[in-house]
Amino acid sequence: MESKTELSEEDHQLIEAAKEAADRLHVDDVHEVAAALRTRDKKVFTGIHIEANVGFADVCGEVAAICTAISHGYRDFEAIVAIWGDGKGTYKLLSPCGRCREIISDFNEDTWVIVGSLDHPYKVSISDLLPLKTE
Repeated sequence: MESKTELSEEDHQLIEAAKEAADRLHVDDVHEVAAALRTRDKKVFTGIHIEANVGFADVCGEVAAICTAISHGYRDFEAIVAIWGDGKGTYKLLSPCGRCREIISDFNEDTWVIVGSLDHPYKVSISDLLPLKTE
């Protein structure tokens, strides 16, 4: 059962980091989803969704943020958020797709995922979003 938890100030800052990445990297129909990830060491890494001509080759923003963190030597994740942006100041929080849920969970089953709406965001454990994970 999903347990909603209120956001900390650090979580709100993570949303802002995702918005900043969405604004900075936005390209219509190519880069519209950004993600921000915070490690247990309080480092923040961002990533951007890459839309490919062949759908299965797409790279989600969450995966891009995870790859950025790993490339800098960080593997213990505390929280992650994905956000869609139109490049003009409109944003929407997104829940991770199934593939992203699996990947996030592979690194830390206690990672917080920020979801909901921008007016009413909350966080849940990735374990709540991925019950009965395949071992």
